[in-house]
Amino acid sequence: MATDRIIYQSESLFVSKIDGTGSVTVANSTDKDIDVDDISEINRVQDMSYNMEVTRTDINEFGQLAALSREVTEPPTVSIDFSYYLTNGTQEENLGFKLNKGDVFPETSPTSFTSDLLTGTSGKDELNYYIVTSPEGEDVHGQGVSPDTNGINHTDHGCIGIGNGFITSYGITAAVGELATASVSVEASNILFKNDLSSGMNNPAIDIDSTTGAKIASKVNWASVQSSDGDHKDNGGQELFAIRPGDITVDFDAAGYIGSTQAGSLQTGGAVLPGAGNSAPTTKSAIHLQNVSIDLPVGRSPLTRLGNHYPFARKVDFPVNMTLSASALMTDIDDGSLDALICGGETPRDIAITLNTRCGNTTAMVFVMRNAILDTQSFSASIGDNKTVDLTFSSQIGGANDSDNGVFCFAKPFNSAAAYGAGTATNAITPTP
Repeated sequence: MATDRIIYQSESLFVSKIDGTGSVTVANSTDKDIDVDDISEINRVQDMSYNMEVTRTDINEFGQLAALSREVTEPPTVSIDFSYYLTNGTQEENLGFKLNKGDVFPETSPTSFTSDLLTGTSGKDELNYYIVTSPEGEDVHGQGVSPDTNGINHTDHGCIGIGNGFITSYGITAAVGELATASVSVEASNILFKNDLSSGMNNPAIDIDSTTGAKIASKVNWASVQSSDGDHKDNGGQELFAIRPGDITVDFDAAGYIGSTQAGSLQTGGAVLPGAGNSAPTTKSAIHLQNVSIDLPVGRSPLTRLGNHYPFARKVDFPVNMTLSASALMTDIDDGSLDALICGGETPRDIAITLNTRCGNTTAMVFVMRNAILDTQSFSASIGDNKTVDLTFSSQIGGANDSDNGVFCFAKPFNSAAAYGAGTATNAITPTP
């Protein structure tokens, strides 16, 4: 039956490595198929958009006004952008980011959130993305599970495959009245559209060693691949659907997570920051945060060479500067002067965003931005409105083995309560400065 429209119930996002671990089914090839053991679903997705762009060069000559031809001289670019609700780190791990377990704080030698992206670790940095489509009116979730006997590998299912995808941007946002959200941008080399998944589909990834731009000679086998809500669990074994704004805390002097250095109050004065160390004023009210976000751009340059139509690599552009932005209702002001930065410099600070489960029962995820410094502090006031303050902090990403610079994530992305063990729920994280 023809499809008149596609809505969110009929699509779901999956991800895999570009090389599979399954059987070799393509004749005269040694490339293994991508199968159920290689494919993971990205849950809690809220929006998706993808596009392709082809740049051409006109071939003109004297004697004729119109171009003789329009040739593709630069590698085509495919991009996909999507966002999802944060849960327990499962999505981040599936996307190739590095997580720390955070069993004991302080963690003296954590691994950077972006370490595998910086080193180009196989199966982490370069991925395939798939948008699976089910028939109109049917959920993708539950396909192949009783009583629905038709799995994803059925004639009435389709897929949009995006090959050789590299993450170029990652960000998280938390705000009053909204659920904590992550946003991801990806650049890729190829896009493939396929109806009827009963016999699988071609691997959408390009073989970078091919001079003709051929795809990797393997299949994507959807047999036994199931779609669900992920059954994400917190440390207490309860299903975690999303993180509410009332369960999020921000510590602007986060001693106790990784290091013990305290920056204290802002040397410039102005806003009183929540959790600003032992030197923070005890008789003044800290600002009332309304939203906070971390933006982690991972810009990449495609590396090309004569003889190849597609990039043989997409390497990260350095340096990588990340920012943390916060908006708040202004309260008391703290003492300080801007000229103190000129002669005295600024003490870098660690800033932690802690995402807890319902009413702070357990901790789901913690993001720690290390060695952050203040870039801007902007105040606004008008008749009829509360006075507000906007703050921007920045820091640089360090090397994959650098535990002093960058952003670090602590989470335990298990999908079943049994993975935590009975009666071993971890209390909400509250490191003592």
